[in-house]
Amino acid sequence: MTNLTEWLRLNFRVCLSATLMIEAAIGLVPQLRDCNIPTVVGGMEGLEFHSAALAALYFVLSFWLILGIRTSMVAAMAMALLVLPAIMTNPTGDPALAVKITLVSVFSVPLILYGGGRYTLYEVRESLNLSSGGREEAHHAV
Repeated sequence: MTNLTEWLRLNFRVCLSATLMIEAAIGLVPQLRDCNIPTVVGGMEGLEFHSAALAALYFVLSFWLILGIRTSMVAAMAMALLVLPAIMTNPTGDPALAVKITLVSVFSVPLILYGGGRYTLYEVRESLNLSSGGREEAHHAV
């Protein structure tokens, strides 16, 4: 069962990275903005520098996700940088963009909670179980 969850987290990492890479490509190549794909940076009309900076951040985050560098923190930043601009640039809502935001959330939450899975380059393993941490401190104090 452990191998299955590690492979799922690896696949979530790859899927989230691909989503970020698509957003970065659409944000950095102006000819791709006219395509029929729901994008976060495509709705930022009049903010070319902002969308280019956001696309560059997406590219860096996708590269870090593929390598598995601090996956929990990078997945949290990726989710925030995809969801918040999408909500702010489309206040009336877009059903196609809502599907993309939902998929990004589904890919990000397990990575935020449990890390990147197999083949990570640099992963910090911290215990999320607070009850066992308190018992260990009490045991060491005696």
